Amino acid sequence: MYKEVEEENRKLVNKIASLEEDLDTMRTRMQNLQSTILSNISHDIRTPMNAIVGFANLLMAEKLDEQEKLECLQQINSNSNDLLEIVDNMIDASLLQSGELVLSSGKCYLNELMDELYTMCQELFHFRQKELSIVVSKSGDDEMYALADHRRLKQVFKNLIYNALKYTEKGYVKFGYTISDAGKADFFVKDTGIGISTLDEEALFTPFRSRLLSENGSTSKGAGLGLSVSKKLIELMGGNMWHETCPGNGTCFYFSLPGKKISFIKRTIKQINSAAKRSIASFL
Repeated sequence: MYKEVEEENRKLVNKIASLEEDLDTMRTRMQNLQSTILSNISHDIRTPMNAIVGFANLLMAEKLDEQEKLECLQQINSNSNDLLEIVDNMIDASLLQSGELVLSSGKCYLNELMDELYTMCQELFHFRQKELSIVVSKSGDDEMYALADHRRLKQVFKNLIYNALKYTEKGYVKFGYTISDAGKADFFVKDTGIGISTLDEEALFTPFRSRLLSENGSTSKGAGLGLSVSKKLIELMGGNMWHETCPGNGTCFYFSLPGKKISFIKRTIKQINSAAKRSIASFL
């Protein structure tokens, strides 16, 4: 009896020692991961900040002509947008992780959103430096809408479009939507860039690991949060996200949301009311 108890005790001691060893290994991995994340965050924030400070100092210290001043201001604007994107995604990643991110769902009119995104693309400085075309695909019906948070849906598009512009040197970036017969809105952002390798695909939606390699093998700027945040936002809005890619030949990200258009009767009433208001206004 004593020997059996002693044997069980020995097994428990060995099991506890093994668990403590596993705990130490996990603790070391967590510390290494935390160190890597903090290092990435520090680098990703400092890069655009250094550019902003550098070009601002250049504007103040040097006698520049108007074209050189404009180029400095464009660089400051471009890096400010990069910094804002990084900070926004870090905040949203934290809110998503804690379950505190609140959506404000409603009717998001899709053609209006497409026009806003196209204007944004035209204003991006790094787009103007490349041999790229921006193509928008949308419905001819301005009353088409999706049931979504307008701000968050626009954020998802911005993240995907920013990525497409980063990894595409020539060709085009195309975005838009289609409406299925079932009333589902299918969105897409397509590019003719470098594509995604099989190894990169495994970590594509993993925070801080979804950084792709540029054509010369260097890691692109960014915290690697945009795709992870975008996918979770789409899922919170009742949709899903997927992608198709071919290394060297571009990538297309898709996501879907419930979508519909105003019925003919409602639209007719709306048009009559608008016409009546214009008629009344013309008599006043």
